[in-house]
Amino acid sequence: MQANQLKKGMWVEYPQGIAEVFEIDPDHDTALIENLKDHKRIHIPCSELTDEPQLHSGCGDYY
Repeated sequence: MQANQLKKGMWVEYPQGIAEVFEIDPDHDTALIENLKDHKRIHIPCSELTDEPQLHSGCGDYY
């Protein structure tokens, strides 16, 4: 994905699982995300994020 495709609060997939987007830095094409399982926040390149429209906000499960 690219920074302009992300929104705060959006659920995304990344190589280590599912995360919520907290901040977006379009100048560096990175995002601050929080892992759903361990709640660690990391900065990650937007190219490593995948939009997954089947994720529910608040539960992290597919429907």
